[in-house]
Amino acid sequence: MSRPDKPAALSEAQAKLLAQAYRQVIPLKGHTRVTHQPASSTTRVSQQVLARRLRATTGSSTNAKLSDGDPYSLEEAPETFRVSGVSGEALRRLRREASKIRESLDLHGLSRDQARVAMHHFVQTAAGRGITRVRIVHGQGYGSEGGTSVLRYLARHWLTQMPEVLGFVTPPPADGGKGAVLALLRSSHARHESFR
Repeated sequence: MSRPDKPAALSEAQAKLLAQAYRQVIPLKGHTRVTHQPASSTTRVSQQVLARRLRATTGSSTNAKLSDGDPYSLEEAPETFRVSGVSGEALRRLRREASKIRESLDLHGLSRDQARVAMHHFVQTAAGRGITRVRIVHGQGYGSEGGTSVLRYLARHWLTQMPEVLGFVTPPPADGGKGAVLALLRSSHARHESFR
């Protein structure tokens, strides 16, 4: 089935109806507008790579290492986490500099098992490349049954189990808000940054 290159022209009645609908639209002003930056091509997890990793890790240690816990036992996922030796100031700086973070993983549309494997691979790869700050977008659960974001809880629970993760925070609303998490990673290749 071929697609037309250009959309069909609107009839006069359709154009009037569209113009009338747009009169109700209130444009976003100033700093409240969110501009999404695409993830760098080196850290995007393609569906093919994800499928290959899922086949390779089904029932293996990757799945066993990251337990799910009970996502229904908590009303709200934790907003912050840090390992011993990481200061609160390091997490505040991570949150303040959220807009500078370019390495990102989007879990939208993934099943629980796919998200677990994708996160594990993403965090290990980023830390191995010397990247110390990443964003993981898990969504707020608007499309899930009951409006509860199971992936929000799971992503944060998994991060607490990964040895590469030094801590995490919820970003400001303009940088993902409750639909994302920013993680501070341990890396032997990284510049020596102060986490205290």
